[in-house]
Amino acid sequence: MSTSPIIWRSPACKTAANLQPSLAVLLARHGNAIFWALALIHAAVSIVAPAIGFHTLPRDTIEGFLWGRSFQWGYFKHPPLQAWVLGWSEQWAPAAPWLAYVYAQACVLATLFAIWKLARTVLGPAAGVVASILSLVGIHYYGPPMATFTPDTLSAPLWALTGLFWWRAVVQRRPLAWFALALIVAISVYAKYVVLLLVGVLGVLTLCTPEGRNELRRPEPWLALVAGLLLVAPHVGWVIQTGGSSLAHAISTDATADSLGMRLWFVFSFFAAQVIEHSALIALLILCIGVGRARPPAELIIEERPVPERERTLLLAMAFAPILIALVTNLVVGGEFRQGRGTALFAFSGIAALIIAGPILKIGRLKLAAGVALAIVFALPVINAGHHYLRLAWGASHVPTLYPARALASELEGRWAGRTDQPLRIVVGERWHAGNVAFYAGARPQILLDGDFGISPWLTPERLSQEGALFVWKPDDIATLQRLKRLVPDLEPHGYAYGPPSGHRGVAIRLAYFILLPDEPQFTEADATLFGSSAQ
Repeated sequence: MSTSPIIWRSPACKTAANLQPSLAVLLARHGNAIFWALALIHAAVSIVAPAIGFHTLPRDTIEGFLWGRSFQWGYFKHPPLQAWVLGWSEQWAPAAPWLAYVYAQACVLATLFAIWKLARTVLGPAAGVVASILSLVGIHYYGPPMATFTPDTLSAPLWALTGLFWWRAVVQRRPLAWFALALIVAISVYAKYVVLLLVGVLGVLTLCTPEGRNELRRPEPWLALVAGLLLVAPHVGWVIQTGGSSLAHAISTDATADSLGMRLWFVFSFFAAQVIEHSALIALLILCIGVGRARPPAELIIEERPVPERERTLLLAMAFAPILIALVTNLVVGGEFRQGRGTALFAFSGIAALIIAGPILKIGRLKLAAGVALAIVFALPVINAGHHYLRLAWGASHVPTLYPARALASELEGRWAGRTDQPLRIVVGERWHAGNVAFYAGARPQILLDGDFGISPWLTPERLSQEGALFVWKPDDIATLQRLKRLVPDLEPHGYAYGPPSGHRGVAIRLAYFILLPDEPQFTEADATLFGSSAQ
């Protein structure tokens, strides 16, 4: 390695032209290629590892597949985009549920693409590559939490693209970018409402800056707004018609505080979880750039594009305002926010980190940093796919992704076939046990979640009577049994199905079942009408 640091200037590194190959020279010459190679390798490993390591898909993904078996403009927990994608996928490739892992990594790559484009625009090509690599390997959300296809996974690229197109529309003054922004925001409404938090921040920034107000004098923003409203109108109509169940779920919490101290604890816990999600990014910054006497000898010097003060302020607001709003909301609501609600919020963390560290980056310890990055890219997806086996070894009796769903679905569908020559069209029960049976059953039945027609309005008491149903529940789950008894008051199991244990330390699964034969109603019309309106 050369004794003097490599100076990486955009668009090319002339200093490195005649030097012997080193990590600094490779980064300077092929930074973009290195970033995308890491991103593609990470995506490939993240697809293969769970496809091999998981016995069943995670519950949120299975739920999306089951919703997708009936086209709706929304579902009781989430907007419909995840279910549409998975429903289309199952229709065209019914034997390939593993494609859900491909869709998840497509979301990761789309997120990284938007980060890469914005980083290069704000910081310049050289520092933009470093910010992109920091985002890939430093923000844990782009690893195992996005290994499966969920509404949270979908929200990440839409958040990043919203920021990118707003920057192009307002800061770079590209009028047509308003239409791209409107399209992305409309898609976001169909994916998960969290992106509207960023839209609110960007709306305030637009009104508070001279360039933003100047852009609003053009016709393009208003035409784009009208187009966006037309695109979301069907879903808004569904929300109004159904009483806003998806909105209620969006602001729901796992627990409610009964004191100021507990409110503060919930805020601290959520914030601490987000810091942990950034732990690799923080560690890499300390390792490669350092502070004070801890700074390493410089191997690579990057001169950023001079970032004007206003652009700097706007980008930092995009990076930090949403999490600050989330924390204040957490305090006001007094609820315990799930950690995963932060999945989309941090697309601009890597860019913000280099804006704060810049404008001249002196980077060292490149070999150690490269080892950390490669370990994250290769090892984390494998650990994520294998840690469930460790949970069994450490004493867990059941692990969702190692659930014996195929064996249980096959056995219960066989029991159904022994009682009637009609295909199994409806499964009734909660989303884990009954959901797995419904998803892996060969006839691809729909599910009446918790026996509640308000949650699954595409199913009706009439359909239940005409087509029959397979009721499935865990024998010791008294709460689920009581809910199902609102449909069939004298519900008693016709028998039990058994699934093999997930490993030598696991426990066999025992499910109770009841077969409601087609054209043999077991519940009164009054009971069905009452229960069917319970979730409206």
